[in-house]
Amino acid sequence: MVTAMIFRTFFQMSALAVAALVTGGVLAQEAAGDVALVNALQGEVSYQSKEGPARKAQPYMRLRHGDKVVLATAASKIRISYTTASRQESWVGPGSFVATSAGGELLKGSKPEVVQLPAAVPQKLARISELMNTSRVGGLVVRSAKAETAASKDEVADAVAAYESMRAAAAPDDVTPELFLYSVFQEHGMADDLKMVARNMLARQPNNPDIQQLAKAALGTR
Repeated sequence: MVTAMIFRTFFQMSALAVAALVTGGVLAQEAAGDVALVNALQGEVSYQSKEGPARKAQPYMRLRHGDKVVLATAASKIRISYTTASRQESWVGPGSFVATSAGGELLKGSKPEVVQLPAAVPQKLARISELMNTSRVGGLVVRSAKAETAASKDEVADAVAAYESMRAAAAPDDVTPELFLYSVFQEHGMADDLKMVARNMLARQPNNPDIQQLAKAALGTR
């Protein structure tokens, strides 16, 4: 009897320990993952992960949880949209901050200007870097148009409404709203609408090579 109770207690404790390890592992993976997309850069801006050396920041790169961003001078600016929170931040140097899943943590300098994004935006923006990389090697594929359902119609309608809200609050040359809608239309196989968004992006940032490549990939689809 006593032995059975001991074994039962042992197995219960073992199960709890395994669950704690699994939960801890998942949380650790989330904490170490991508948390933001760089939308715009100006001046001297660098980033540094916990393990690596400082590197020059690039447009449309992804920031990971714990990355330190340094804006070297007053002419340095960065705008990032979080893919783990409904939040966009515009930082102006000199200063520094750490990107986290909940937003930027100020280390030095001025606090950012913050804009709240619609709830549907972060997940779609998380796909942009992947789409950018695919378009650079000419491999962007627009999925076959999905069979329209009430749910898909509602999703697209909500996305268009979110886009209009973002567009009204964004600067004329900020293509974050278009990137969001681009992701939605590409996912739903809406080739004609995708081309419309691509032309809009080009009109707003005609000299941006990343936008040029992404737009070219969309305009070349059938």
